[in-house]
Parts: sequence; C-alpha cells; structure tokens
Amino acid sequence: MDIFFLGTSGSIPTLKRNLPSLVIRREGELYLFDCGEATQIQIIKSGLSLAKFEAVFITHLHGDHITGLPGFLMLLTQANRTKPLYIFGPPGIEDFIQSIKRTINFYCEYEMVIEEIEQEKVILDKKEFYIETAFCDHNVLTFSYAFVEYDRPGKFYPEKAKELGICPGPNFKKLQNGETITVNGKIITPEQVVGPPRPGRKVVYATDTRPSENIVNFSKDADVLIHDGMFSAEELKDAIEKGHSTAEGAAEVAKAANVKKLFLTHISSRYFSTKLLKQEAQKVFPATKVAYDLMQVSVPFSDQEGDSE
Repeated sequence: MDIFFLGTSGSIPTLKRNLPSLVIRREGELYLFDCGEATQIQIIKSGLSLAKFEAVFITHLHGDHITGLPGFLMLLTQANRTKPLYIFGPPGIEDFIQSIKRTINFYCEYEMVIEEIEQEKVILDKKEFYIETAFCDHNVLTFSYAFVEYDRPGKFYPEKAKELGICPGPNFKKLQNGETITVNGKIITPEQVVGPPRPGRKVVYATDTRPSENIVNFSKDADVLIHDGMFSAEELKDAIEKGHSTAEGAAEVAKAANVKKLFLTHISSRYFSTKLLKQEAQKVFPATKVAYDLMQVSVPFSDQEGDSE
C-alpha cells in the first residue's frame, strides 16, 4: 500500500504546495481523496495510471477540496475510460458534478456512480478491505475516511504440516484457507499448522477538522493518520474559529489514538517553512512528519519492518 500526497496546502495554493488531494494505491488500484485545483497535473507528475482509478472520496464542499474535479473527470475521458467511477461525498456533490457537465457541455462515456453521504458508515466494502466515514469537527459537514484492510490469514508453517503427515499440495491450500482436513484417518485443523490472524493496514484521512474525540476513536491503532495541521500553537484561536487544528492538536489526536505515524497536511500558506509545525507536533508525538507535495509513503504490514518515502 502506498500513499501519494498530491496537494498539501490549505485554502490557497502556494508555489510549493497545491490544494488538498491524495491517492492511496493498493494492489494497483487507485483511490483519490479530495480533488483540489491542479490535481490532474499532480497525478501526471506522480506517474499514476489513469486507468487504475476506482473511486473518489470528497471530505466536504469547500472549494479548495473540489475545484480540481472538472479537470480530473475530463482527464479520465481523454484517457478513454469506459469502466464506472465511484464518487462519494456530502450532500450537494451530485449537484456540483451535474452542474459541471451542464455548464461546460461535458460528456463522458464512462458511468459516474455518485453516492451522497449523510452519516457515519462503511461506504465501500470489498473482499480484502473497506472504507468508512466519520464526522469531522469543521464549520460545514465534513467527513474523514478510513481505509481499513481485513485481517490476513495467519502464517502457515509447512514443517508442522509435514510432521503431521500432510504432503505439499491441495491440502496445504485448504489449511491456509481455514479448512479442516482428514489425512490417514486423522482430523487436522488449521490451528495446528497456521498462526493467529495477522492484522491488515489502516490509513485515516482527517482534514479539515478541529481535534476531536470522534477522530481519536476513528483512528484507533491506525498505521497512518493524515491529519489537519494547518496552524502553529500561537494561532490556536484562529484554528478553532476556522475549524482547523494546530500541529500540536493533531499530535495529541495521534497520541491518544495510538497510531504508528502521523502526517500533517492542509498547511497554511503563511508558513514558508514547516520546521516550527514539525517541532511542536514532535514534542507530543515524535513519529510525526509534515507532508509535502509529491511525497510518497509506503505503508508496511505491522509484521514487516520499515517504510519508504
């Protein structure tokens, strides 16, 4: 699983930061979260395949999170897309997309399946993972998203299987799949040769939001939390009024949620350097980084070591 930070600014772009957008890639499939202005350019720069996009998830209907949708949707048309594109977002997202199609005479041959979200729930459930929502604490209806893999089967121990008289072949596969088998009159259960289930990975995207207990609970034990870190501590009043977080506040959420890594995003354009934001966050939660445009992060399984950036 990889995370591509396409845009990490908040409200307005800068020369180094575009408006909010990121992609999660899993098994070759791409999932886009928010679509700020110039997202299509960042996708091209990142070398991501247009044919691999499966769904789009919009947190809320503020302009800095949706103004890239027209370009992105038209880019897919130019790429001769034919399979459906799933789009999730708060009420109003369908009107926004239909108005784009109507006012600029935009026609696409692929189907757009649009679902408006009004409550916390699982919105996409596949065989190996699901995506669910939780309310943010912002000034308009805003959702955070969690990309959660189901537990993987436990580690299979072929030597134990051989000791029990099981030959390599179909019976190995059956045991790995959780089936009980009979060999030479003996019943062999998966628990005898397979370890306990191994946890999948969990990535949470929470922006724009004030720090909240709801996001803490939603982010519990996540491998990666991507959280609004728009302001420094001295701008706390501004952050509260505008429905955002300080870097320190985001770190407190990460610490309370027991996440493994925190990435700050939605950085205010007032910060030419993010050194202060990083320092404030790391005092509370050392495993903090400040995301930057075109940053790529690999998310390993918990039973593997390291990550790459």
